[in-house]
Amino acid sequence: MKSNDILQREIQEALKFEPLLHAAEIGVIVKDGVVTLTGNVDLLVKKTEALHAAKKIKGVAAIVDEIQVVLGKNSYTSDQEIATQIVAKLKDNQIVPQNMVSIIVEKGCVTAEGILPWNFQREYALELIKNQKGVREVTNNIKLKREVFDQVEKELLEKALQRHWAFDTDKIDVEVAGATVQLSGMVGSIFQKEEAERIAYKTPGVIKVINHLKVNLEQPYLC
Repeated sequence: MKSNDILQREIQEALKFEPLLHAAEIGVIVKDGVVTLTGNVDLLVKKTEALHAAKKIKGVAAIVDEIQVVLGKNSYTSDQEIATQIVAKLKDNQIVPQNMVSIIVEKGCVTAEGILPWNFQREYALELIKNQKGVREVTNNIKLKREVFDQVEKELLEKALQRHWAFDTDKIDVEVAGATVQLSGMVGSIFQKEEAERIAYKTPGVIKVINHLKVNLEQPYLC
């Protein structure tokens, strides 16, 4: 298991490679694989980048998010303008079906609601919202509803995981019950855990993924 100091240094170095971030914006505290990220940023996308950078580091078991989005005078946007811009972007894209996602905006916090057939469409809509100037927080209430399939093909999902460079699929178990997939086993990072879930959602017929994958902290490391 990596020491607290080593893990902290690796996360700090990863943050330096994020183009939107300044290293001084984000504080990193590490204790026994639990990483706390602190600081103030002026854009929600900066917070997202910091979280993604930390998730990719082996040895991170959990992340405590204490990053605050604090809007300065140059970043402030009214709720009316935020809503207008998001609605326009949702209308002007080729990925999210028209009139399937609605939003509520209150003091820069956006709640997204609706029903979509695919998880990648939901992710695209949420990312579009997060990137809108003035947004401080996004709540996802978008549900998935698919066309009816006789049975989710377990083998199709297992092959997709095997093709992915990030996984040792001998350590991932897949169980299928109707339209629900359950993942269990071991992975090396939070990024791998979330990536396996994204792949599962791409499998035809899947509308729910139960992710019981555990992050293995016993990574070999030489000082």
